[in-house]
Amino acid sequence: MVREPWEDFRFQYGVVQNRNIELYEWELSETAKRLLRQKWNELYLVQETHIQNKKKLERDLEFSEFQTKGKNSSLPIPGFGYFTNISDPDSPIPNLFSLTKNEKEFIEKFITENEKKNGEELLTANTTSLPKTDSPYQLIHTIQTKTDSLARAEKKNFVRMYLLNPVLTYEPAFLQLNGPEFQLSEDEINIWKGYTKELTKNLRSCIFSQDCNDWEEMILLIRILYLQKSIEAKTIVFPKKNLDGFQYLPLTDLPESVKTTKQKEYANLFASRKQVFASGFDPIHFFNWESFLVRYQGYLESGVPSEGLEFNWEGYNPYRNQSQTKQYSDLKENVEKEKDYESYTEGIRKLYSYHLTHQNCTSELFRYMNEMFPDGKIGNEMIWNPLSSKMLSLNFVPAIAAKKLEFNSGTKHTKVFLSYRNLKRNKLTNFTEKHFTERFVPTSKVYKSNPLDPPFLFFTEETIWNRPIFGLANTVYGMGYTGMGILTSPFDKGQRFSKGTESVFYSLPELAFFNIRKGHFPFIAAEDIPEEYYEQKTP
Repeated sequence: MVREPWEDFRFQYGVVQNRNIELYEWELSETAKRLLRQKWNELYLVQETHIQNKKKLERDLEFSEFQTKGKNSSLPIPGFGYFTNISDPDSPIPNLFSLTKNEKEFIEKFITENEKKNGEELLTANTTSLPKTDSPYQLIHTIQTKTDSLARAEKKNFVRMYLLNPVLTYEPAFLQLNGPEFQLSEDEINIWKGYTKELTKNLRSCIFSQDCNDWEEMILLIRILYLQKSIEAKTIVFPKKNLDGFQYLPLTDLPESVKTTKQKEYANLFASRKQVFASGFDPIHFFNWESFLVRYQGYLESGVPSEGLEFNWEGYNPYRNQSQTKQYSDLKENVEKEKDYESYTEGIRKLYSYHLTHQNCTSELFRYMNEMFPDGKIGNEMIWNPLSSKMLSLNFVPAIAAKKLEFNSGTKHTKVFLSYRNLKRNKLTNFTEKHFTERFVPTSKVYKSNPLDPPFLFFTEETIWNRPIFGLANTVYGMGYTGMGILTSPFDKGQRFSKGTESVFYSLPELAFFNIRKGHFPFIAAEDIPEEYYEQKTP
């Protein structure tokens, strides 16, 4: 499952992927809404926990094997990549925190005791308890591994060591934006200084009350540092993140003309987002500001931003020699860890496996609903007439399922959010232009060829009765393109051949009245989107 804002989903699905969104609304009581939301939240939580547990087991196994082979390397930890192991005598940290002698002794004592405790834990036997993987509904625990314990202790100690003896930051891990649209005014600099004082106060509270998580302390420290860098440079500076987020489609390089347009759009966004961020100290404002900045990083580096609070640039603890960090492990223990990892991975693979006809995104939606709410009821309240998830029902086909949902007893209102191309076509008044010119790819003014689409001649979405005729033309064209690709393979490494076969694949269903291809619009500018796109109410 992927959870994201409606605005993002609608843009990706309705504009970039150019697909209509049909919304079927149910009229539910507040109790039913709450229970429905709760059940889906639990499903999401279970699935996310399974995925994170798998990553933890994999990381624990890899690091143990690395140590067993005699490679005495430190553990790379998210957050440490923003720092070097070179002392920084000019750091602003001592002045910001103004630690007393007693406070320094308190911190030093914590570091010593934490080191001792962590060393004792690493000497204990591996007792990882694997959650069950026989049901997607059963809430499960988060796996705690030795590697996790080591990383948490390392981050706790690092923050305190940094306050006592700051090191230089790793400048390539920070992005400084130069240009008039990124400059900070004197008023904004004063606001940034005020935020720094608040963050310093929060981090002091974490250090001496000891009631904050390791990642909370790291976030506070890195926020203080990038605000200080911004104040000194009088421009926006922010920490980069590893770009490993969810993506709908393959990444494509933007043409220079599109880059220029996007840069202007980002300049306007920066002005509005900076104004919101400067409106008051609030954790939500920080999260939204950092999420926007990492999206800009993704735009600059052609990557997919990862969501979340943590700064995930990995590196090694600058206060620790590589030979100091050892995770005590032997071959027998590694065999057990490998068994745990393989069995758990196989369990969640079976739990969340995919099949085009009897376990796809549509059929799973109905399966979950039917199993969570048998007979279509929440308590005594009838919410809908359940749709089967069996293959023979053909409900795995989104178009068929949508048609059944439209006439389902639970559906009270239907709303259609037209795709980008359909919105643009609806604005055309000339019959020939709307139904012929825009349907033929070479003469279309709305659609432009792009790297996401294989070559084709006609759009077949508009009407059903003549779809096989246009589909035949697309199929023949795709086969011809494939044939040309065979000849050009030695020169283009089979790219034309691959595009041609993909074109045939999308064209063949059109011969049987099915339309899959809609065309993509990955290079749309904000000014290209019709006003009607914003006028329709969101759910």
